Amino acid sequence: MKPQVYYFGTLPDGFSSYPGDHTRVFFEKFIECSKNQVQIVVHREDNLLYYGYVRRFGNAHFGMCLCIDHLYKDVGKLFTVFDEVFAEMVRKGDILKMVSPPYSNKKSSHEVRKADLLKVVSMAHIEWAIKSYIIESVALREYARFVVEESGVSRMGFLEDEQLPPVDFSISINDCLDISLEAPLPQIVAALKRYPNVYIAKKYAEIEKVTSFARAIEGKNAEINALKGEVQKQKKLNADVSARLAKVKAQQKNMMWVSVLGAIVLILGVVIWNKVLFPSEVTHYETGEFVYYGPLKDSKPHGVGVAIYPKNDKNGRLYYIGRFEYGERQDTAAILFYRDGNYFYGSMRGDKWEKGVVFKNSDNSHFEGSFRNNVPYDGVWYDHRESYKLVGGNIQQ
Repeated sequence: MKPQVYYFGTLPDGFSSYPGDHTRVFFEKFIECSKNQVQIVVHREDNLLYYGYVRRFGNAHFGMCLCIDHLYKDVGKLFTVFDEVFAEMVRKGDILKMVSPPYSNKKSSHEVRKADLLKVVSMAHIEWAIKSYIIESVALREYARFVVEESGVSRMGFLEDEQLPPVDFSISINDCLDISLEAPLPQIVAALKRYPNVYIAKKYAEIEKVTSFARAIEGKNAEINALKGEVQKQKKLNADVSARLAKVKAQQKNMMWVSVLGAIVLILGVVIWNKVLFPSEVTHYETGEFVYYGPLKDSKPHGVGVAIYPKNDKNGRLYYIGRFEYGERQDTAAILFYRDGNYFYGSMRGDKWEKGVVFKNSDNSHFEGSFRNNVPYDGVWYDHRESYKLVGGNIQQ
């Protein structure tokens, strides 16, 4: 008879076996009666022996079964072959997969005791990568070929092979025997010949390859956690640098406005000194709206001059410094001060603001852009706030 390999287990959607036939019944029984983390269950059905491998991980079970018509004595070798397949499935991640250990954020790989690592591997470290065997039928056929070749059951006359003895009808088909793989080989062989169900337990259930995967993953997780820590530190450093950069920019902007205001005050002082307090060729002219100091043309303010507004000016204006064109304030660099401390600097045409900057003394904000009817229209408002204080030359947080 040609050897047959089956797969069974408790997958995410429940118990499943592949290929599906009458074997499902005793495969379910294999899992139901399984008492150890890993064991081989040998079941006799007429002249066929089913060597079923059952491994528990978490609350799930994985199973493989080799069906032959001869007695295979070297059960230890079968354990090794089945363990190899299990480890290869975990390594490839096609049928089973390794997940991150729950302790990865607490300990580095060299701090984890082997006993702890094996406990995690056996209980919660492996999960199903599939919901049904059928979707990985190609891979399963390859694993089945490996089991047949490595166990040697495909070779005629191999030493481990022995013809099955006749069925002992004095023993019930439901009888079973639990035995350890560490028991003497003659005792194991005698049990296989006599009992229809033999449960062979393996004392050491861990698989070195799977343990190595766990160590590798734990090491990678430790590296990832270390990198995450460095990223967090870098983010915090970047945030600190951004905050200080914003303070420096605000300081630079404030210094710019201090410089602009100083220049305006200086210009205003020079103009008032030369044109108002001690005029030489400057004409004093009463327009009714303001008092004008500067040149005239056709009896109208014309040229660079100063307009001083009365205290009851309806718009709250104080001084205008700039060019006049036949009585109208028209300049590309005009300055207008208001009694409340506000001021405008920019271009005017027909006594109206066109484009420039208006500074509000009430909240230290300013607008830069274009105006319509002396009202900001297109541009950006800037909000100036206190960034930090200096005490003794040091920044006071």
